[in-house]
Amino acid sequence: MRTLGLGMATAPLWFVPGVAQQLQDNNGALSNNDNEKPNVVIIVADDLGWGDVSHHGSVIPTPNIDRILNEGIELDRFYTAPVSSPTRCGLMTGRYPNRFGIRETVIPPWRDYGLPVEEETMADVLGRNGYAHRAAIGKWHMGHSKQRYYPLNRGFTHSHSALNGAIDYFEHTREKELDWHDDWESCYEKGYSTDLIAAESARCIKEYAKEGSYFIYTCFNAPHSPYQAPEEEIRKFISKEEFDSLPPKDQKGWTYRAMVSRMDKGIGAILQAISESGEWDNTLILFFSDNGGVPGMEPYSVNRPLRGSKFDEWEGGVRTVAGIYWKKAFRQGHRKLDQVTGFVDILPTLADIVEIKETPKNPYDGISIFSVLKGEKEQIDRDFYLGCGAGVCAQYKLILANQHMGLQKDFITDIQKNPSEKREGRIYEDPERVSQLRRTIQEGDAIVPYQEEIPFGKGQKGFVAPKEWKITEY
Repeated sequence: MRTLGLGMATAPLWFVPGVAQQLQDNNGALSNNDNEKPNVVIIVADDLGWGDVSHHGSVIPTPNIDRILNEGIELDRFYTAPVSSPTRCGLMTGRYPNRFGIRETVIPPWRDYGLPVEEETMADVLGRNGYAHRAAIGKWHMGHSKQRYYPLNRGFTHSHSALNGAIDYFEHTREKELDWHDDWESCYEKGYSTDLIAAESARCIKEYAKEGSYFIYTCFNAPHSPYQAPEEEIRKFISKEEFDSLPPKDQKGWTYRAMVSRMDKGIGAILQAISESGEWDNTLILFFSDNGGVPGMEPYSVNRPLRGSKFDEWEGGVRTVAGIYWKKAFRQGHRKLDQVTGFVDILPTLADIVEIKETPKNPYDGISIFSVLKGEKEQIDRDFYLGCGAGVCAQYKLILANQHMGLQKDFITDIQKNPSEKREGRIYEDPERVSQLRRTIQEGDAIVPYQEEIPFGKGQKGFVAPKEWKITEY
């Protein structure tokens, strides 16, 4: 058993732009390390609402998230699954998560299942193509019941993570057992998990930058429940006297705001580490939330003007805050991109960027949007299957009648004119395009999964977590 004392870096947590002097040619392109593959840093928030960043009007200060959106490319129509595990599995494989028997539910502690080992991950692919260091840091949530599902068996070379979701932020426990691991060892690390995730990410960036291109997959558990934040962070928003006088719902809301703020500071520490490593110009940074914000948190967390929230396929559940930055290749400055894209597109896009020629072991459901990011194409017309009878294209959103969404009739709207998805917005002008979208949805719904999706609560009764979440079975 290992005990680590790693805490936040002593450097300021706010964003610091790159300071290394760069040699540029007449076109502004970097002349040093031009042939190197980019470092890849993917940062994922958990349950962040659309309206919970200051870029979208929130009172919560998020200068570092805003910086990625403002100085990079704002992915205004970035889609995910409506809950955590499906998004992560789809991101890692470039494939729809309903192929794996997960779409509307997560992998709970009592479930004996994970991302099928037959599936190659983003770490597998990058590992074969020049990325010697590949770290998974923070929340995993893609299988914990057997070692075969663990990060180090899914293409990663280093893991500093919680296997489950919804761990205690200070005790790092789930189901009363420690769920915090450094590679294969249990890790008794003191501190707030958001801070620790940021610190370990920064440490790895500084270490790996000396040894070629690297891949960092950083997944904060913030701002997902349990709603916990350091006292000093909460005090930045509300005094102790005012806080103590509030009912639990409002205390939870103010704590949520502090959690988002603290996460943003952690992102600042990661960005600073990239800058200090001298690799700022050739590091691709992607930020997004794994799904929309949770219901019932207003006014502290909001998805407005989007309809719905986590757990459903309305825009508020599956359209998330997202931005991508890569100075070396994306030189157009801030762009707000309305390209329909999302979690299953990231691996195909990275494969295109890294110039991977190999045919994927399992065909991608996503597409590469690299040409759009570079500005070579204005937009790629495509359908994006959202699951559970739902899909979207550039102009239309279609949800087939289904029990999960509480729809007795098909819902269709011009999503460009009606992003809030008001029910009266059912007018469409291109029936042929809508018919095509319908076929895409039907084909997605017809996918036969590896196994039937299991309800969240099945197996919970009588479950006892293993000591320190240590599993020996492969």
